[in-house]
Amino acid sequence: MYDMVFVGPKSERYNNLKQKYAMLKHAKDVDMARSLSMTKMLWIIWDDVQVCDHFDFEFEADQWSQDVVHIFKNDNIFDGIILVPKSVTITEEEIKHRIFSKKKEVAIIASTPISFDVFEINSYDDYTHALENSSTEMFWMTSNNLKIDNNLVNSFYISHHDIVDRKQNHAFIHRVDDTDYYNGVFLCSKHASLSKREVEYRFPVNRKEWNIVASGPIEYDIFNIDSYDDYTHALENSKTEMFWMVPSDVTVCSDFTFNLYFNFDNSYDRKTNHVFLNNNEYDGIVLCSKQSPINKREINHRFIVNAKKWDIVASNPKPYDLFYVETWEEYEHAFENSSTEMFWAVSHNLKYDQTYINNFYFSHHNSYDRNENHSFVHSVGDKKLHNGVFLCSKNKPLNKKQIEYRFLVNAKQWDDVVSGPTQYDIFEVDTYKEYLDILKLYNKEMFWIVPTHVDPCKDFKFDLYFSHDNEYDRKINHVFKNDKYYDGIILCSKHSAISQREFEHKFLVTNKKEHDIQASTPRPYEVFHVSTYNEYINAKETSKFDLFWLTFDDINVQDDFKFDMYFPHYDTYNRNINHVFKNGKYYDGVILASKNEKISEREFLFRFLARKKEQDTLASMPAPYDVVFISYQEPNADENYRLLKEKVPNAKRVHGVKGIHQAHIEAAKQCTTPMFYIVDGDALIMDDFNFDHQVAAWQYDHVFVWRSQNPINDMVYGYGGLKLFPTQLTIDMDTTKPDMTTSISKKFNAMPNIANITAFNTGAFETWKSAFRECAKLSSKVIDRQKEDETNERLKIWTTVGHDRPFGEHAIRGARAGMQYGLSNGTDLRLINDFDWLKEQFDANI
Repeated sequence: MYDMVFVGPKSERYNNLKQKYAMLKHAKDVDMARSLSMTKMLWIIWDDVQVCDHFDFEFEADQWSQDVVHIFKNDNIFDGIILVPKSVTITEEEIKHRIFSKKKEVAIIASTPISFDVFEINSYDDYTHALENSSTEMFWMTSNNLKIDNNLVNSFYISHHDIVDRKQNHAFIHRVDDTDYYNGVFLCSKHASLSKREVEYRFPVNRKEWNIVASGPIEYDIFNIDSYDDYTHALENSKTEMFWMVPSDVTVCSDFTFNLYFNFDNSYDRKTNHVFLNNNEYDGIVLCSKQSPINKREINHRFIVNAKKWDIVASNPKPYDLFYVETWEEYEHAFENSSTEMFWAVSHNLKYDQTYINNFYFSHHNSYDRNENHSFVHSVGDKKLHNGVFLCSKNKPLNKKQIEYRFLVNAKQWDDVVSGPTQYDIFEVDTYKEYLDILKLYNKEMFWIVPTHVDPCKDFKFDLYFSHDNEYDRKINHVFKNDKYYDGIILCSKHSAISQREFEHKFLVTNKKEHDIQASTPRPYEVFHVSTYNEYINAKETSKFDLFWLTFDDINVQDDFKFDMYFPHYDTYNRNINHVFKNGKYYDGVILASKNEKISEREFLFRFLARKKEQDTLASMPAPYDVVFISYQEPNADENYRLLKEKVPNAKRVHGVKGIHQAHIEAAKQCTTPMFYIVDGDALIMDDFNFDHQVAAWQYDHVFVWRSQNPINDMVYGYGGLKLFPTQLTIDMDTTKPDMTTSISKKFNAMPNIANITAFNTGAFETWKSAFRECAKLSSKVIDRQKEDETNERLKIWTTVGHDRPFGEHAIRGARAGMQYGLSNGTDLRLINDFDWLKEQFDANI
């Protein structure tokens, strides 16, 4: 491998190559390099080339060319690394121009040219410094007033072969707004020095102009500057010859682009400071020139004396910081934390004009007003107060007394109305926890609470307001009438907390002011229509109020009953007990139920409450019980039903159902009322009888039988009489008992009035059958709770009286046959309800 010698100063480039090639030697010139070499040929590596990483210094010249200089490509030009025979003499001229008389060009890229040094030159001193210190034969002259094309600067190269161009200066296009200048970037030759005038005017006289754009306008640096120290920092650190000063108390306009630029030929503007409108004042953004320093006083007052004014709104003043100041501590916090020199002090107890506050501004030129405190009109009714909004200066602190009394002693008073009464917020509050949360989190000093149990009156405006001078009313709670009680809407003061007991009873003991104004009415308690106990439980759980109304299927609420009973919250007795109202003559209808007094299932079913308060108010009437007409084969049934419908238009009918029990069960199934009347097919209802008997709910398991008149023997008792049965017990009756009426329930009620005539004597069989059945039951003693003397007397009359009446003989004969059948041992009394069997007996005995 041939010796390698770096020719030139011992630079960083040499040190880097030495680390890669340990055998690398150093020489000041080619002659010294030849003297250091121990090989017949040696590599000369110039200081203005960069060795390619891929180049292999193992290259060896063939035997036919070992006496010539081998020159390798320096990028695309053969003026780079050479391989020199030690025995060959190279002239100084050949070395300077890298053109050799005896050479061999090797088409291998061994290196690339080192970029020409770049210097930022804004003065003649900068130029002479570059001329003396450039490590390259040519160097770039740039400026901090332009943006250069770094790719061009780094890649542009003039070969050593090009003797003329390496010894002259070159100018490139500086393009500004589609106009081309040649006063931007220059490539200077050390062999063609420029004069001071040429440098300062950026106009080299003997220059070669290239049609290549090398530079354009620079974007001047932008600095946030609020103080003189900020300005001097920007002056020292700006990389551009001009820089923007943007104070932190302005908002840059969205259409302002910071794209102003002054070309080199405009020396006036480049050496002048430029001010722009900050809304209406020139105290905002400044384009500063490094060549025209600004003094401290100008910075502090934002007033640049020797400046060019532009009629362009570049910014708007930022609104002064705003703080809610109710206490001395809040003022101290605002004073310490405000980012603006002045700050607004407002209050939660007023409504301020946001637009006015956002636009109010004192220019920095106005040092007097910026060092004063200012108060504005707080308008309340016909009063013009100055205790609302303040604009405070950090340069004139207030004392604690001024803040607490909201009275600024030496303040400038403005006639502008900036604030007025605030509308206190309204909260719907149910629980004490909700009240405490508002008390803690709400920022205004007063607030309305509206309980869910009231409806605000339409003419109540929630517009009460107390200004700061009315300290008494601001620090007390205000209660208003809820109809005639003070247990509704409250205007609460954060300065006077309500206790839990006061809140729950809606009765403020202390720290209250009662206003004789009706603000609300009690919201009616919810009405629930219930049929089952589970529905009652659901109503109790879902009702929004402590009391709630219950109505039922079996009552009709009176039209004039308004469900408007109300008990104030302090009336704990009435709010903790159930209230029952008259349902006709009993207290078993509408209930005002309390969540705090649970009704048991038994009480609910019988509508009879153990602990209750009876209200002597007729709230409802029992719903009329269903009336059912039962017929089978009675000849007069259709006529009797027609007559019944005249009296009871909605009477139902069950016809042709075989079996007396089955007929009654079918009748019960058609009913929707808890009790129902049964009218037999042979019954004629008395003209003066009304179906209006009321059964108390606790008697819904009773049987009621009215007296009937017998047309044959004139007896008056329950036989064939109108009956009032419990609906569900009838459906569930024991069909094995022969006497259906007295076996539905043990709770039997004989009614004293005559309801009908039992017109069973419409034919021989019908008469005989009816007498047979009744006397069989009487004589067999199957009727529950019957009295023996009474029964014997009735048997006697049945079997002896009525010969002269229509079908009287048939009645007596049927009675005697039925009595004998009932007295016989082993008889099956269920057969008396089998009309086919009875017909057989009739035919056999008549």
